[in-house]
Amino acid sequence: MQGLLSDLPLMGILELVNGTRQTGVLDVQAEVPYTVAFLDGEIVGGGILDWLGMDALHASPLLPQSGTFEFRPSAVTGSPLAPYDHFLTEWARVSDEWPQVCAAIGSPSRVFRGDLPLFDVPEGRSARAAARQAAAPLFEVAQALAEAFRQGRAEPTGRFAWHALRLRSGTTRVASSPVAQALDGERSLGEVIAGGLAEADVRAHLLAELQAGLRFPGSGWVLRDLVWEQSDLGAYTST
Repeated sequence: MQGLLSDLPLMGILELVNGTRQTGVLDVQAEVPYTVAFLDGEIVGGGILDWLGMDALHASPLLPQSGTFEFRPSAVTGSPLAPYDHFLTEWARVSDEWPQVCAAIGSPSRVFRGDLPLFDVPEGRSARAAARQAAAPLFEVAQALAEAFRQGRAEPTGRFAWHALRLRSGTTRVASSPVAQALDGERSLGEVIAGGLAEADVRAHLLAELQAGLRFPGSGWVLRDLVWEQSDLGAYTST
């Protein structure tokens, strides 16, 4: 089963797989590509590239406006993440609310420092790092951070989690650019930015590379966050 999301909305595809109790993997190719793994119609896994699990699925857009889908019957193992109806209801809620959260914080990669647990350290933390530290759902941590930011209890440090990445030269899949020429595998992207390249240019280059097929450990969460950041540039360029 495959087709265009403009012809058959994703919700309808999910309901069909669940209703017919199928086992396999649904591959969604949209601005944010992701997979959903089914076992007898129940959702047991999936995520964005190599970022897998509940947090990743909740961060996957439930109503992409364009793209393609393909459901491939295959062997799948695992336990349901939650009863299907409950999981889908929660996914829909979080998917609706993520854009509001990112309108405040930019993305879970943006590093904040403030008067709230997990972020009250000198160097600050991103929502991603805080969620890992607390073993808490990413959305809940990001939502609390967004509220603290709106209340003036947290402020951005000017850093993002993806600033720590080091990309080698020769990995460029898109047209050469000053950013591509600056990549040597020694300097982090944050150091490249500190060296004079615009953060927006580095972000755009990295996003284009990922969309063209660049992969590395963590490419799933990096892609998700960069798309959020590109959608909400005002959230962090104005502060």
